Amino acid sequence: MPRGDAQLATSQRGFTYLMLLWWVAIGGVMLAAAGQSWMNEARRQKDIELVFRAEQITRGIQSYYEATPNGPRVPPTSLNDLLEDRRGPVLRRHLRQVWTDPVTGSPEWGQIRNGPYLQGVYSLSRLKPLRGPDGARSYRDWRFMASVTPPVAASAASGAL
Repeated sequence: MPRGDAQLATSQRGFTYLMLLWWVAIGGVMLAAAGQSWMNEARRQKDIELVFRAEQITRGIQSYYEATPNGPRVPPTSLNDLLEDRRGPVLRRHLRQVWTDPVTGSPEWGQIRNGPYLQGVYSLSRLKPLRGPDGARSYRDWRFMASVTPPVAASAASGAL
């Protein structure tokens, strides 16, 4: 083989190696961008699921409150009260299950209370939501409340007259 052909083959192999490195670098940048996009989509889905689950719980609280059989309406005292309401002659279920918090993955929710009565829930996560209500710096600031009014204590009611 003449000397010029050997030099040509060697220079072409170097070009192929540089093109391979170039494609690996471009592929890495594209995968990083795709990963960021997937991460944002996963967070968006968690936000949507948080709203769904928290609204289911607040609807359960509202349903429990409105289903009080006799006397003044009373909100539940715990999330488990929503699973089995035995206050009347027929067992009622205001919630099929106590949903887990989709952001933390935990069955524990922050509870909004008025005395012993449950009025709403919130996530215990300190992460910042992608989209949330104005002023919500973390998921803890995103509150979901039912429109319930706890009963007034007899002593407070008589003192108001």
